[in-house]
Amino acid sequence: MNRFTYERHIPVKRFGQNFLKNKTIINTIIQKMHLKTIDSVIEIGPGLGALTFPICNIVEKITVLEIDENIIFLLLKSKYYKHVKMILTDVIKFDFHYFFSLNTSILYRLIGNLPYNIATCLLINLIQYNVYIFDMHFMFQKEVAHRLLAIPGNKKYGKLSVLAQYFYKIIPVLDVDRYNFFPAPKVDSVFLRFIPYNKFNQNKINRYFFALEQITRMAFQHRRKFLINNLSKLFSEKTLLKFNINPFLRAEDVSIHQYYLLAKNFLKLYV
Repeated sequence: MNRFTYERHIPVKRFGQNFLKNKTIINTIIQKMHLKTIDSVIEIGPGLGALTFPICNIVEKITVLEIDENIIFLLLKSKYYKHVKMILTDVIKFDFHYFFSLNTSILYRLIGNLPYNIATCLLINLIQYNVYIFDMHFMFQKEVAHRLLAIPGNKKYGKLSVLAQYFYKIIPVLDVDRYNFFPAPKVDSVFLRFIPYNKFNQNKINRYFFALEQITRMAFQHRRKFLINNLSKLFSEKTLLKFNINPFLRAEDVSIHQYYLLAKNFLKLYV
């Protein structure tokens, strides 16, 4: 990415545009993805092509989802335009269900230097499409990455940690300092890999997501209160003890597996 490229596009703040510019980091990300020629890649927010163009040198075709029509115009003028299927869209409103249904035999690989203001919402939204996804590589601000990776007993462990870790194996790939972006954001970032657990079918994903979302929302609503207080509308003290869950634990001290047991019980009782 050269300076001339940046000068042709003024980053749009409302789109959360912070373009990755460090070539060493870009090459490291591409290497760690272990892409193959036949891979079906979807890039969310291609920006000025920092990741898009190197990926085009490996795969036959890449689909990019971009909200900024000026970015689409710049990509169309690149020498890689024949390798890129461009969709002008707001990814939060994009119909992934329709897109994936066009070819259900494909497992897609998703990648993105995500705008910080939509990253968490998008990740949670994509859970329902895990049966179509091989893996995902996304950039998150460091604070959110720590919440995604947090373990029980950690102050950062919360609803997001439980939902993400129940449906994905999450692997830290690379720490990325803020000064590797243009313009530089106010926070550092972490590049993460998400591998969906293949134990779920679509119906099970939807059911357990609903149950876990309900339970963790109530459990973590008042973090300093005991489970017996936060979950009293859903589970009795006897039920908690049945699953070897101390009713006087706080939400942050309950394991992913224990939340799974509560979700399983919830689905039997209420759904």
